[in-house]
Amino acid sequence: MGGVLKSQRFMSRYTFNPKIDPGRDRRRRMLIGAAVFAAVLVVGVILFIVGIRGLTGGAASDRSASSTATGKFMPVVTIFAPDVTIQLGTPLPKATAASPSQAATAVPGSTSAATSQADPTNAPAIAADPRGALPGMADFSCPKPHTIPATFGYGIQSNWPVGDIGYWNTIMAERLKLNWTKAQVRWKDFQPDKTDWTKAQNNWQLLDAFTADANKKGLNILYGVIDAPEWARSTIKPAKTGPPDDFALAAKFFEKVLARYKGCVQAVEVWNEMNIDREWTTPSGVISAADYIKFLNAVIPTIRSVDPNLMVIMGALAPTGINAPGQSMDDFTYMDQFVAAGGTALVDCIGVHLNGYNMPPDKDWNEGYNNPLAKFRGPFDGPHHSWSFKSTLYGYYQRTNKNQCVTEFGWASMQNLGVTGNPPGFEFALDNSEQQQADWIVKGFQMMRESGFVRFGIVFNLDYIQKIGQKPNEAGGDPATYSVVRPDGSPRPAFDAIANMPKP
Repeated sequence: MGGVLKSQRFMSRYTFNPKIDPGRDRRRRMLIGAAVFAAVLVVGVILFIVGIRGLTGGAASDRSASSTATGKFMPVVTIFAPDVTIQLGTPLPKATAASPSQAATAVPGSTSAATSQADPTNAPAIAADPRGALPGMADFSCPKPHTIPATFGYGIQSNWPVGDIGYWNTIMAERLKLNWTKAQVRWKDFQPDKTDWTKAQNNWQLLDAFTADANKKGLNILYGVIDAPEWARSTIKPAKTGPPDDFALAAKFFEKVLARYKGCVQAVEVWNEMNIDREWTTPSGVISAADYIKFLNAVIPTIRSVDPNLMVIMGALAPTGINAPGQSMDDFTYMDQFVAAGGTALVDCIGVHLNGYNMPPDKDWNEGYNNPLAKFRGPFDGPHHSWSFKSTLYGYYQRTNKNQCVTEFGWASMQNLGVTGNPPGFEFALDNSEQQQADWIVKGFQMMRESGFVRFGIVFNLDYIQKIGQKPNEAGGDPATYSVVRPDGSPRPAFDAIANMPKP
């Protein structure tokens, strides 16, 4: 072994034969490795760019070119959250790589809501309103501005920020053949900092994409603005939201939102369920219609100045028979206060929530209806108007003599959701079958349209069951029980019933 070592040492020291020079061999390997690494890096960058363009439809270059040429923002609809699907008889093409124009392609055999239902009054194109400008973002200009249609509207609410926006908008417009949708706009998500709007840029981009795509597909849009950020509130309690201490701050936010999306949004619901402290926690600790009217007086002049054609809707109350100072007020009592203080003159429509419970929509609270098989006995052992779809709807109209806008209605059902039990407080969901859910939604639409005083009805909800973190039987999972699809994306009977019902 020693002789071999000497030989190697001698030859490497005095000769420069490349076959046996370890230094040169090492240098060669380093050069080859560097070249290969550079080649792989270049290929990787090219593939990355191609992939990004495939997912966004060439968003980077197209958007830049569009902004340069027209000054208008042209949103691209992509997947913004974990993938969700719906399993239907004729599957929709996934919209993961589609632009809004591509995603709007009609499904064979379906009728576009834009032509069959929306019947919008087309308005000329409008320039972006500078009051809606956001730092670091391109201006938004509505693709197809129009005013609210005069006919009765059929709608449904999607958990719009989650999943493929273009795909779910197409479901609403093309498969369900609806012409309205609702988007809740939580103020705290869009202005978490009082002065730095860029901290919520991603949320604004989502709303840009949703609004433009829904508008292109013929959907009238209702914004429900709620939930002031903590920097604007001095009274913070767990699981409680509310308006800002200074109502003028709310006016500024309404101005920003409604100016940005002028022409695409046909109606705005000014807050939500103000008769319960979960939604209306204030420094005074008082729940009163007079307080809400002060809020309306602060924000409605701004709303009217931004868009005189916008329908302004009173925030829908929570149907409840509980009067507990600082916590809850019976919705009929609250509505009486609202009317007495002149609130109806401030709004164009009265917002309505109809929870359904385990009663059919055509039953009055006091007509003696009873389901002896029902496990949840509230409506039968403790009759009250708040249990009844019909009594609440007609009770509001009798008090206000004003058009009603049903911004949420539906029936919960636990059937075929793959779990046992029910979310806390929603025992009535065990009493309703999927077929009852379907039949009652269709009947509810029929009753609202035939009433002559309801402008539109919006089902709660399309897809929350696939888009929230809780299971249907867990605390916070209650929205899933109202969904018209199942956890695996297959349609519940209500989905097909909505799609197939007449929509005169």
